Amino acid sequence: MKLIRYKYPQATGPAALNRLLNFGVPSSERFSGLLEGFLGSGVGCRQPAADLYEDDANFYVRMELPGIPKARIDLQMEDSVLTVRSQEIEQDGDSESADCFHRAVSVPDGVEVEAIKANYQDGMLTVTLPKQSAPQPRKITVK
Repeated sequence: MKLIRYKYPQATGPAALNRLLNFGVPSSERFSGLLEGFLGSGVGCRQPAADLYEDDANFYVRMELPGIPKARIDLQMEDSVLTVRSQEIEQDGDSESADCFHRAVSVPDGVEVEAIKANYQDGMLTVTLPKQSAPQPRKITVK
């Protein structure tokens, strides 16, 4: 079994500094962009940890999503990219807060897209991506 641990992307110092000094943008957006670069995702939006592994028949993606109800998880597969996201906006009087996460994982070629399965239990999302079977040689009879 192969295991690949995804790491959170790291912001580059010059890129974050350039966003801070972009004077054409209002100051609140400049500081928000700076925080986004250092945190690796949008402010208030998390990027869950993910593990990728495989066996002879399947690829697997496991993500830690503690405290997220199953109904709020949006899972999509498009152009060999598996996207998991959720967003909930809570209003308390005049204030509003958002709880969200977003993670996109590139999926290797050779996956049976119609047979993908997902299981969510105890805060762990496991997506099973079955591998396509290798085409077998076909005997052709000559008439």
